[in-house]
Amino acid sequence: MIIQDDHLALLARPYGLAPGELEFLRSSQNHVYLCRRDGEKFILRVSKERHRDLADVEAELAWVEFLSARRVDVCRPIPTLGGEACVALCLDGENHVATCFEHAPGAKITPQDIAPPVYEKLGGVLAQMHTHTLDLPGNHAAQARAPWHESRLLREDVAGLQGRLSPQFSASLADLIHELQALSVNPKTYGLIHADACLGNCFLEDDRLWIFDFDNSEKGHFIQDFATILYDSIYCRVLNKFADAGLNDRMAPLWAGLWKGYSKSGPLTEIDPLQLKRFFLLREAVIYIQYHRTLDVLTLDDSFKAGLEVMRTNVENQEHQVDFRQLSKHPTSD
Repeated sequence: MIIQDDHLALLARPYGLAPGELEFLRSSQNHVYLCRRDGEKFILRVSKERHRDLADVEAELAWVEFLSARRVDVCRPIPTLGGEACVALCLDGENHVATCFEHAPGAKITPQDIAPPVYEKLGGVLAQMHTHTLDLPGNHAAQARAPWHESRLLREDVAGLQGRLSPQFSASLADLIHELQALSVNPKTYGLIHADACLGNCFLEDDRLWIFDFDNSEKGHFIQDFATILYDSIYCRVLNKFADAGLNDRMAPLWAGLWKGYSKSGPLTEIDPLQLKRFFLLREAVIYIQYHRTLDVLTLDDSFKAGLEVMRTNVENQEHQVDFRQLSKHPTSD
């Protein structure tokens, strides 16, 4: 449900915007609006009660500003007319946080762009982010972002679906989290990560790839960003509804392009196939949970339900159709 107009007016006013200037784009974890003014475009994002509090958002914006200052192609936050980083209001008993961002130049990634070169660009952007997070001072405001295992996606969302997730799914998810929390933290490959660095959160402008939507950014292992990209932007992009014999062959050149772009300057020098598999399954579990939280599963068509069943059994059995060992060998994309 979109924000009602009187609430939207209060949230937009500090930016000099009015509801009539805002075009609703989407509502998932946040409510997102587009504003056009004097030939320029901006994004207004509203987080409500359950998602982010003011401290979370301020830390996110500090991280984006840090990256922008180091010439990473990100969409900078736009302050209010009074100079505040964002707007926090309690409306009808619910906390709201509004932020305004530059609109990414260029255009969305199209099916025609799905080829190794765009993944090489994404790998380069990922390398920049991972490199710069290692330079983030310990007392920097961005460090207030929580570690990955404290994510609402793995805590509140799971708790809210009790009775709708199978006991086997919940037990396997808990086991995955336990195994991954036991990983040693290497200060050279652990820090702030994007945590949703998929092509859906990128725009392509000629030779430049812009990345945005740092709302899920968190402290984590760098391999987690690779697992997210592998799931969202490679596996799901080439999947023909269900895995077939050619799945891994279709994935290989895209993954190779990603690694080619990253390996030029990124701090991660190798991919552990077991870690990649576990974080990949964790991502699949998060998407499965998101579907159950936001969709009326009983009304979905049979094909979608069958896909959900595959996701459930993958997580429950901690097995997958993707050949993680083969991918971790890093073949070239040429």
